[in-house]
Amino acid sequence: MIRTAALILAAGKGSRMHSDTAKQFLMIGGKPLFLYSVEQYLSCVDQVVLVTSAEGRAFAEQALAGAGLSGRVPVTLGGKERFDSSYEGLRFLQELGDFTHVLIHDAARCLITEEVILRVLQDTVRYGAAVASVPLRDTIKISDSEGFAADTPDREGIYVIQTPQGFEMQLILDAFQRFYEAGAPHVTDDAMIVERFTSRKVRLSRGDENNIKVTTEADLPVVRGALSAEGGTETETAGRRNGKC
Repeated sequence: MIRTAALILAAGKGSRMHSDTAKQFLMIGGKPLFLYSVEQYLSCVDQVVLVTSAEGRAFAEQALAGAGLSGRVPVTLGGKERFDSSYEGLRFLQELGDFTHVLIHDAARCLITEEVILRVLQDTVRYGAAVASVPLRDTIKISDSEGFAADTPDREGIYVIQTPQGFEMQLILDAFQRFYEAGAPHVTDDAMIVERFTSRKVRLSRGDENNIKVTTEADLPVVRGALSAEGGTETETAGRRNGKC
């Protein structure tokens, strides 16, 4: 029996935002940014878990309660690094129930749609590991040690990776065990751990150009604009987005 879960990672500090408030807790359209992702996943998986920091836990739980979700979305603590938060979330899920597949999502990607979630989920069930991705559109340059262009790789076949990233539960747990046994070498996403420490290939599922990650203040107007309907409010638009698409 397939049982699915989603980890919404909201434990980061977001230092590049230059704000006293962590980006995942910034208020947009009358609610914290992380709540948009939580609400989208609730209609797509069997269980949603929010992973946050000790400093942000009280605020997160209060926001969930205000949205009527405190009984549906448990909160657990993350770790020092992003990959630690993923692992802590996975361990919490193990204690919570017998889940076969998990999606890991950055709370800062608040424009995620059910269409992308379900596409990644379907590919995860089929292939064992899948990530949301979009083809690279820009030309990129490889720099030498002195800051000059050393190479211009062909962008054909190069993809920009997003979240969610989905995995068979046992696959990602085994990969993390080997990852920590190897001394936790530098990685940039959860899929990289599977790529390095298992033989399983990761499927590149079709993502969405609008599925941006809020990283700096410059991203906020883009998000507000995307959540604002023509002639409507952000809150009204969010309600439509969360209405099963």
